[in-house]
Amino acid sequence: MFDYALSVVGVLPWRCNVCHTRFHARVIPLRRVLYARCGFCGNLELQRIAPEKVQGLTSVIGRLLGLPALRCEPCRYKFFSFRPLLQGQRPDDIAAEDSAAKY
Repeated sequence: MFDYALSVVGVLPWRCNVCHTRFHARVIPLRRVLYARCGFCGNLELQRIAPEKVQGLTSVIGRLLGLPALRCEPCRYKFFSFRPLLQGQRPDDIAAEDSAAKY
Protein backbone atom coordinates (compact mmCIF):
# COMPACT_ATOMS: atom_id res chain seq x y z
CA MET A 1 0.00 0.00 0.00
CA PHE A 2 2.91 2.34 0.81
CA ASP A 3 4.35 1.83 -2.71
CA TYR A 4 1.05 2.82 -4.32
CA ALA A 5 0.84 5.98 -2.21
CA LEU A 6 4.36 7.02 -3.24
CA SER A 7 3.69 6.29 -6.92
CA VAL A 8 1.02 9.01 -6.94
CA VAL A 9 3.75 11.63 -6.44
CA GLY A 10 6.18 9.98 -8.89
CA VAL A 11 8.32 7.98 -6.46
CA LEU A 12 8.58 4.35 -7.60
CA PRO A 13 10.13 1.23 -6.06
CA TRP A 14 13.36 0.02 -7.73
CA ARG A 15 15.72 -2.91 -7.22
CA CYS A 16 19.48 -2.78 -7.84
CA ASN A 17 20.60 -5.35 -10.46
CA VAL A 18 23.96 -5.83 -8.73
CA CYS A 19 23.18 -6.14 -5.01
CA HIS A 20 19.36 -6.65 -5.26
CA THR A 21 18.73 -3.93 -2.67
CA ARG A 22 15.28 -2.37 -2.88
CA PHE A 23 14.94 1.44 -2.80
CA HIS A 24 12.57 4.25 -3.82
CA ALA A 25 13.44 7.01 -6.30
CA ARG A 26 11.77 9.37 -8.73
CA VAL A 27 11.64 8.43 -12.40
CA ILE A 28 12.51 12.02 -13.32
CA PRO A 29 14.63 14.15 -10.96
CA LEU A 30 12.80 17.17 -9.55
CA ARG A 31 15.14 19.63 -11.25
CA ARG A 32 14.10 18.21 -14.67
CA VAL A 33 10.32 18.16 -14.09
CA LEU A 34 9.83 21.71 -15.39
CA TYR A 35 11.51 21.00 -18.76
CA ALA A 36 9.97 19.47 -21.88
CA ARG A 37 10.46 15.73 -22.28
CA CYS A 38 9.08 12.96 -24.47
CA GLY A 39 5.87 11.47 -23.11
CA PHE A 40 6.80 7.98 -24.28
CA CYS A 41 10.47 7.50 -23.44
CA GLY A 42 11.21 10.48 -21.15
CA ASN A 43 14.02 11.75 -23.36
CA LEU A 44 15.14 15.35 -22.80
CA GLU A 45 16.94 15.65 -26.17
CA LEU A 46 14.22 17.25 -28.26
CA GLN A 47 14.31 19.08 -31.58
CA ARG A 48 12.07 21.94 -32.63
CA ILE A 49 10.07 21.18 -35.76
CA ALA A 50 7.44 22.93 -37.86
CA PRO A 51 3.99 22.85 -36.21
CA GLU A 52 2.49 21.40 -39.42
CA LYS A 53 4.48 18.17 -38.85
CA VAL A 54 2.55 17.29 -35.68
CA GLN A 55 -0.50 15.12 -36.37
CA GLY A 56 -3.40 14.19 -34.12
CA LEU A 57 -6.51 15.57 -32.49
CA THR A 58 -4.73 18.06 -30.23
CA SER A 59 -2.45 19.41 -32.96
CA VAL A 60 -5.02 22.06 -33.95
CA ILE A 61 -5.11 23.38 -30.38
CA GLY A 62 -1.30 23.48 -30.21
CA ARG A 63 -1.11 25.44 -33.43
CA LEU A 64 -3.80 27.91 -32.35
CA LEU A 65 -2.05 28.54 -29.02
CA GLY A 66 1.32 28.98 -30.75
CA LEU A 67 3.03 26.26 -28.70
CA PRO A 68 6.44 25.03 -29.84
CA ALA A 69 6.34 21.76 -31.80
CA LEU A 70 8.95 19.23 -30.68
CA ARG A 71 10.22 15.85 -31.85
CA CYS A 72 11.99 13.16 -29.83
CA GLU A 73 14.99 11.85 -31.76
CA PRO A 74 15.08 8.21 -30.51
CA CYS A 75 11.36 7.37 -30.72
CA ARG A 76 10.42 10.04 -33.31
CA TYR A 77 7.34 11.13 -31.34
CA LYS A 78 6.03 14.58 -32.33
CA PHE A 79 4.14 16.78 -29.89
CA PHE A 80 3.47 20.29 -28.55
CA SER A 81 4.69 21.36 -25.12
CA PHE A 82 4.12 24.23 -22.71
CA ARG A 83 7.42 23.47 -20.99
CA PRO A 84 10.71 25.03 -22.14
CA LEU A 85 13.52 22.99 -23.66
CA LEU A 86 16.50 22.08 -21.50
CA GLN A 87 19.37 24.16 -22.90
CA GLY A 88 23.08 24.54 -22.27
CA GLN A 89 24.04 20.96 -21.39
CA ARG A 90 25.14 18.00 -23.43
CA PRO A 91 23.10 14.80 -23.06
CA ASP A 92 26.12 12.98 -21.54
CA ASP A 93 26.33 15.61 -18.79
CA ILE A 94 22.60 15.28 -18.08
CA ALA A 95 22.82 11.49 -17.77
CA ALA A 96 25.87 11.71 -15.48
CA GLU A 97 24.17 14.27 -13.20
CA ASP A 98 20.94 12.28 -13.01
CA SER A 99 22.64 8.99 -12.18
CA ALA A 100 24.78 10.66 -9.52
CA ALA A 101 21.74 12.38 -8.00
CA LYS A 102 19.69 9.18 -7.76
CA TYR A 103 22.13 7.14 -5.74
